[in-house]
Amino acid sequence: MADATEDIYGSVDDMVADGASEVEYAVIDGFKEGKKIRIGSVNAGDMIEWSEANEGEAKRTAGLRLVLKSLVDKTGKRIGVPTDLPKLRTMRHNITERIVKEILKLNGMNVKQDDAAKKD
Repeated sequence: MADATEDIYGSVDDMVADGASEVEYAVIDGFKEGKKIRIGSVNAGDMIEWSEANEGEAKRTAGLRLVLKSLVDKTGKRIGVPTDLPKLRTMRHNITERIVKEILKLNGMNVKQDDAAKKD
């Protein structure tokens, strides 16, 4: 009989070496037919920063900053930069909300159901 502890990690370094910090990707619908947006998972620190943004400007822009941190190009290179935040502010809320929901889903977070779905 095999020892149940033989497959237990001995350190965080071992976990990271086995891929615990690798980025996962998803492709979501863009704004025009045939256009797509590629997003990459973010690290635990970014998710903590997002979830703890609860005051003032940080709270108002938390979702948009999460979008910026998640946008990647075809090769996986991060393409969102802080100076793009004002550009994202010009987008319709339903668009940015949809992107944020997809980012949360990619990162293993529960996403609230739409109000219409709740009433069914």
